Order: sequence, then C-alpha cells, then structure tokens
Amino acid sequence: MNLLIVLSLSLFLCQQSTFAQESLASPLSSLSSRTGLLIRDDITVKLIQISSGDLAHDYVSQIALWDRSQYTPGFDRAAEWVVNKAREFGLEQVEIERYPSDGKIEYFGNRTQKIWNVKKAELWLTSPFEVQITSYAELPMSLARNSSSASVEAEVVDVGAGTTDDDYKQDVKGKIVLTTGGGGVVQQAVYKRGAAGVVTSWSVPEFDYLNRLPGDFPDEVGWGGVPPPDEKRAGCFMFLISSRRAQELKTLLREGKSIRMRAIVDASFSDGSINLVSGVIKGSKYPNEEIVVTAHLDHYKPGANDNASGSASILEMVRTLNQLIDAKQLPRPLRTIRFLWVPEYAGSWAWFSKHLDDPVKRIANLNFDMVGENLKATNAVFAMMYTPDSSPSFLNSVMESILDFMNKYNDERYPPQKDFHIISIAGSRDRLQGRMLPYATGTDHEVFNNANIPGTGPLAWPDYFYHSSEDTPDKVDPTQLHRVIFSGLAAVATLAYADEQHAQHVARLALLYGKKRISVSESEAAASLLSSSKEVFNENDALAINLVKHVYTRGRDAVRSAATFSRTAETQEGIERIAAMLNDDEKVALKGIEELASLRARELGVGRKPMTLTEAERRASRMIPVREKGKELYNISYAARKSAGDTTLLKQLGAALNQAVTNLRQKGVSSLRLMGMPDAAAHYANGKRSILEIRDAFAADYGSMDVEALMLYFQAFERAGVMKMVQK
Repeated sequence: MNLLIVLSLSLFLCQQSTFAQESLASPLSSLSSRTGLLIRDDITVKLIQISSGDLAHDYVSQIALWDRSQYTPGFDRAAEWVVNKAREFGLEQVEIERYPSDGKIEYFGNRTQKIWNVKKAELWLTSPFEVQITSYAELPMSLARNSSSASVEAEVVDVGAGTTDDDYKQDVKGKIVLTTGGGGVVQQAVYKRGAAGVVTSWSVPEFDYLNRLPGDFPDEVGWGGVPPPDEKRAGCFMFLISSRRAQELKTLLREGKSIRMRAIVDASFSDGSINLVSGVIKGSKYPNEEIVVTAHLDHYKPGANDNASGSASILEMVRTLNQLIDAKQLPRPLRTIRFLWVPEYAGSWAWFSKHLDDPVKRIANLNFDMVGENLKATNAVFAMMYTPDSSPSFLNSVMESILDFMNKYNDERYPPQKDFHIISIAGSRDRLQGRMLPYATGTDHEVFNNANIPGTGPLAWPDYFYHSSEDTPDKVDPTQLHRVIFSGLAAVATLAYADEQHAQHVARLALLYGKKRISVSESEAAASLLSSSKEVFNENDALAINLVKHVYTRGRDAVRSAATFSRTAETQEGIERIAAMLNDDEKVALKGIEELASLRARELGVGRKPMTLTEAERRASRMIPVREKGKELYNISYAARKSAGDTTLLKQLGAALNQAVTNLRQKGVSSLRLMGMPDAAAHYANGKRSILEIRDAFAADYGSMDVEALMLYFQAFERAGVMKMVQK
C-alpha cells in the first residue's frame, strides 16, 4: 500500500477516535431523583455492573502471599506485581518512584529507616523437650520488625506484662523473657536489665480494647516491632507467639519445669529506598488537574484487609475505568486520575518531598485502607470520613451522597431494584448500613489533608483481626470489596468529569448535605445547654454559640469550594449565592440558641455571663501563625523535638495536650480521632486566622483548650522554623 495512503488513513482513524471520545456525553447531570447522585443513572449502573469484587478478591489473595512490611524486600516484590497488573489494565506512565532511605534522611521531619532483610529466624523450645515454636519462613510477623541477628540458647523467665520493676523480681540477665507486653518491654528487659531477648504474646493495641481484649482470639499472633540498632544502641530480637502457645509455656513453668529456648535470627540492615507505584489515566481537558487515589501496599503477611484490600480495590478501579473508556461507554476523564500504591505514611511523605510544588492543581485525595472486611465476621462497620473542619470541602457531600445511595439500595437481601444492588458472585448478600464519621487520622489521607488537599475515603472498622496473623483473605468479602470499588468509581466519576456546567450542581449538593450536618450540630449545642449544671453553664453557653457559628462557616466554605470546577465569574457568583443561602439560617439558629440559653439560665437561677476577652485572649487575637512555604507537612512531634532544649515549654505543652485528650476521652471520642488531635490546631493556621480564632475553631471541632497553652503550641512551631508569628 502506498505510504501516503497509509499515513492519511492513520490520521483519519486517529481523528475519528478523538472525535468519538469528544462526542461522548458527560457521565454527569443534575441531581438524580432516583439515586441522589450527580452521575447519570445509566452510568451508575455501568459502574456497578462492570466492576468486580470477585476479581478484586483474587488480587487480595495474590498480594497477601508476600510479607510487605515497610523497608523490606518483600514490599518490592509486591510493588513489581502491581506495576505489571496496572500496565495490563491500561494505566499510563506506570513507574516505581524511589526515594533514598538510610536511617538518617528525613522527609518533613520523619526519619527513614534502613532496609531490613531477614534470611532466617527460628524460635525453638529445647527443654523440657524440643519443639519448633515459630519461624519467619512460616509466619513472618512472628519476628518483630527490626530484630537483629542472634544465636542464643537460654533459660526462659516469665515477667508478666514486663513494664514495671515489680515484674522483674527474678534476675533476667542473659535469659529470654516471656511476656504479655509489647515492644516497650525491650527497653525494660534487654536494655535496662540485660535480657538476651523477648518472646511475647502481645497482640492487641490498647486503643483497640473497646473492640477486643488480649486472649479473645487465642491463636492470633500480633504484629510488633523493636528499635533498630544505631550508634547508641545495640540490636535485639523479639518473637511474637499466640496466647494459646504462651499459656502452654506458662503451664510448664507453673509445674516447676525449667524451660529453655533457642533463638536464631539472621538479619541485616542496609541503605536502600522507599519505593512506591505511580500511574495515571491522563485527563483530556485539564491534564494538570489531578484526583489522587491512594492505598498503602505495605504490611505484614498476610495483611489481607490491612491493606491488600485497599490496594486491590484501586487496581480494580483502574481496570473498570479503562474498560469503560475503551468501550466508549465513558469519555476520557477531563482531569488526570493518579493512582499511588505507597508504604503507609512513609511513602506519602517521600512522594510529597518531590511533588509538593508540582505545577498541578490537586482537587482531592481518595484513600482506601482496610476496606474489604466481611463486616459480620470481623465485627466491622462500613463508614466514610468527613474531611477535617480546617479544610471544608464539597468532597464531603459527594461521599455522603454515594453512601446514602449505597445504603438505600443495599439494605435488603433481595431488593426490587436489582441493577443498583451491589453484590458479587462469590460474595455475601449482607445488608449495608454505612455511616459518616468525623475526621480521623491513622492513614495516608492525613498527609494529603495536611498538604491542603481535601482527602477522605471508605473504611471498615473496627476489626477483630487488625494487625494480626488472622487478617487472612477468607475474612475479605467480595461483596464488600465490590461496594467499596463502586464508591471509589462514583467519587472519581464526579470529580474527574465535573466541568463549568456542573459546578453549581456540586455547590447545591454541598449545601444540601451541609444543612443536614449542621442540624446535628445544632442539636448538640442545644443538648449541651439543656444538660448544663450551674457550674458549667456559662462555659457551655459560650461553646454552644461558638459551635453554631463554626458549623455555618464550615458549611458556607464547603459550598464555596465547588468553585474549583468553575471557569467563569458568572458561575462563581452563582456559587456564592448558594453559599449565602445559609446566612439567614444561621441568624435563626443563633437566635434560637440565645433563647434556649436564656431559658436554661432562668431555670438554673444564674445570669448569663457577657463574653469579654481576657488579656491573654486579646494578645492571642493579635497573633497570626503563618506556615513557612514548604513546611506544610511538619507536625507537632517535629516541633517538640526541635524545642527539646526548652523543658519548661515542653512540660507545659505536654500537660495541656494530655488534658485535652483526657477531656475528649471522657466524651467518648474515638482513639482514631484522638490520634490526629495534637496536630489539628496547626492546620487551622492558614495565614489568616489569629490564635484566638484557631482556639474557637478547635473548641468547636474537638474541645476546649486554654488559649495560653495554644500560644505555647505555636511558639514550638515557630522555634522549629515551621511557622512565623505575624502581629495584627
């Protein structure tokens, strides 16, 4: 065939393909009366019916074959597999990004580790009989992370919890201690008293005691770690065993038998890299705007729910989207969708060390962590999290509308609306009633929120088998995976395809769900007044008014955030009019709270205290903390470390934060939410809010914190070079 004809034909076909993509209708519309989504009903059906929880379960089973602990070669093997599957599913620009890791380099104040490579590790009972208790080859998590090489045969001493001096009435020098305590026992037993090593049946973190207690699952083996060796401290080893196995050993000791064990560990540490997988579905219209979808690939073997399930889910999202695009049932997304498989936290910090200042507008982060649980078998609840109040976003309404849709059509085993029913071939037919939760940390969306990118995602929590040897693929439900995958696809479809004509639809959705959420806070404010005693009435009066003002501000800002999709002043003005619809509602709500407070004051026989500022509050009102550019991801731990020389500041600050945590615990605040509390105030520092305004926002979001303590808090950040203080 003539070369000119071939080239002309190729150009024609390319133009036709481009025209076909451009001519495909947007998958978005105004709010659907059937689904409550901004996605067309026919596209909603396709996202459900083309995606597969069964295929995702296969990916889970494969990933769970590797020990993927951070800073180990096993993680790299899993990453290579993800790279191959992602390319097979049509993901573009797939690569493994590598960041140096040597135990000295830090990313945003977070120190890296050396790569831990275990060739062999075995624990044997040698007396009164010979039995292999466990081995790294059979159960990698039975060897605590960062354990060092050892070849020891020694007597075993039971030290109970191993945390106090009373636990060490017997000499443990040169012996192997048997304990129920966690990694902290190493400091007491090995470094302080010269024990040869540690064997523990610890398996349940204290923050999970509301869900399960040690011994509830006697064959669980926990996941622990010890400090890596450094120039100041020699290495040590710790093996983890089940509660049942520990009881067998304790029985021998109670019978007066002498127990000896042999521990063999062949492990090494070397410089290496933090590796993460990155790839994109390139945007057709706004390629420099991104939706970032994340899942952490790391963790112990098997780590099926935590977090092979999240890693598999976003891989299935890639397959589904590209299948629909290739079949011309979806146009290419307007924005780029970036997928990241990372080592938890460490990978996100490392990635931002290179990409924080990219000339890219990142619209949102969708994070998938612990999402595949069989909800009945693991005692879990399916949930979505709001973004932090310091970062109000339309994203909350998008996720809550998806959750409402899923609840509506999946609350029956055999619903009449079959095409909206999300189940898998080999999965359960369990009913779904997910919930929205306040912002909590503990996974990678925290890093994105701290970088001012609104982030959220699905979560199944709690979990009987969290961080244990029993987090296996049989605890993963293909139906639950399917529902999670759909939630991600629906969110991505909304965010990646929204354009100028959809911006006000997004704003109205934010208004709708913002008002729903505000009503809950109004009830909380009223309840706090009605339950007040004389002693706390004036404090609760001020907090109730502050809360109402806070949630209306949050609601307006969430609506305004929809302007990220607008391209014209006219549309932005329309969005501002939608936000202003909350103004009159706020006036009515504040009037109602004022009347209720006056009524309660009369009932209690107290006068309402006028709101006047103290001298400290006046000073705080003039102080504006401003983040130094590039320092957005440095946290309070880093600031405290840099302020180590000022013991008075650290003591006062520590006492204030501990008191705030105690107050929140008494109110029943979850441990996951408490984890993020120490950093929360810092992320209200947007260069505009004064410390007093941050104090008020923090009080509405979490609880009261003394303004003088908050000034110390920001003083620590200033001393660390993370923020500067600007006077009004």
